[in-house]
Amino acid sequence: MESPQLHCILNSNNVACSFAVVAGFLAFFSCLAFLVLDTQETHIADTRFKTAFQLLDLILAVLWAVVWFVGFCFLANQ
Repeated sequence: MESPQLHCILNSNNVACSFAVVAGFLAFFSCLAFLVLDTQETHIADTRFKTAFQLLDLILAVLWAVVWFVGFCFLANQ
C-alpha cells in the first residue's frame, strides 16, 4: 500500500490490467471520433459516405460488444 510502484489487483496479471486500460482508452477515443462525425453528419451531402459511415458505426458497435464480452470473461476469470 505504501509503495509508489503500481500493482495490478487482477491476480497480479499485468496482461489483464493492460487489456482493461487499453480497451477503455480505445473505446473513449472511438466514442469521441464518432461524436465529432455525428455532429458533422448533417453537413455531408454524399449519400455513399453517409452509408459507409453508418455501416462503419454498426460494425464497430458489434466489434466493441465482442471486445467488452471477451474482456468481461477474461477479467472475471482473473
